[in-house]
Amino acid sequence: MKFIQAQFSLKYEPQLKIRRFANDIEDCLQQYYGIPQTNTLPDEYDLETPRVMISSKNGHSQINFSPISVDFIANFDNEFMNDFLKTREYIQERIKLIVELLKKISINEYLFCGITYNIRLDIGEQRPIEYIKKYLGDNIPNENLYEVSQNVACVKDDKFFINQQIGTYKEFQKRLDSVPNVPGLVKIANEEIISEGISLALDINSRYQYVYQDKKNSINDCLMDVDIIFSLLTENIDRWR
Repeated sequence: MKFIQAQFSLKYEPQLKIRRFANDIEDCLQQYYGIPQTNTLPDEYDLETPRVMISSKNGHSQINFSPISVDFIANFDNEFMNDFLKTREYIQERIKLIVELLKKISINEYLFCGITYNIRLDIGEQRPIEYIKKYLGDNIPNENLYEVSQNVACVKDDKFFINQQIGTYKEFQKRLDSVPNVPGLVKIANEEIISEGISLALDINSRYQYVYQDKKNSINDCLMDVDIIFSLLTENIDRWR
């Protein structure tokens, strides 16, 4: 099992002036992050688009601030790819910084938050299609399958959505071939499969409570929610080991 990427997302009420806090963001995150970049879109335009983006000094993560959310994305390599506990410690440490920053800029409530993990399973010598067949229902044809994915969502404690997607993946390498007798012109040849296997995406978030109970959360409760989410992630990841 390899951990490829993880993302933490927290949604809050619209903060149209979020770009004005670029200096506060830089000051709070300067231990691990560089100089933030800002997007000069009008405050009321396209609230999902980040206004402040800041990347880590080692290039492994990025934090984006939009008027309605903060999104932290981490890409793993080396020993982190094989060690869930290392990734958890890294993410929780960064989330603590984000929460302290949100308090500083007076974002005292949030709507919901969640964490998504993108994982590749160890299936040994099995072909991906053969591995995943056991998760298919009888009403799905089993012959000549090329790609397969399955999505499952459930609710925990009337608060958390647990979303799981398992499927096959293929990575291709494009090859450019020269066109005979036409200097400088190339064409894309058949793509070569360089990697294939089974991917697992786990997305656990507290959106259920917000949607169905219309309940907001104090920013002081965020780290507690994150602890619960990681417990649920651990429980669901262990099922696939």
